[in-house]
Amino acid sequence: MNQLENASKISRGRLIAYWILTGYLAFESVFSSTWDFNWLNKGFSLGIMQHLGFPPYFLIIKGVATLLAAPVFLLPGLRLIKEWAYFGTFMIYAGAIASHLGVGDGFKALAGPIVFMAITVASWALRPPSRRLA
Repeated sequence: MNQLENASKISRGRLIAYWILTGYLAFESVFSSTWDFNWLNKGFSLGIMQHLGFPPYFLIIKGVATLLAAPVFLLPGLRLIKEWAYFGTFMIYAGAIASHLGVGDGFKALAGPIVFMAITVASWALRPPSRRLA
């Protein structure tokens, strides 16, 4: 196998990994926003926010931001907005980790945000050149 064929397989594998991670990230963004908007029904997210000390309206802000990020991850172009969507998503998970640590939660509460942060970083790092800022 020559270097060109090897580079092609690496690029193809990288692209497949990118789309799997990015698809999951977009799905998780939509799914988590539905939890955020469910706070009016005393949903699961409201209990977490109360435990962490955040007011209920924070879920609406987070839900809107998260929902808006989902299509940006998937749509072509929008390179600058895509960077902001990745950054915002990263900050949501970093904030979740810091908040759980701040109230003394254990690893069980940290596992989800850590995994989703890793997916966000991996999706960002694997972006093809057509989805990166110049």
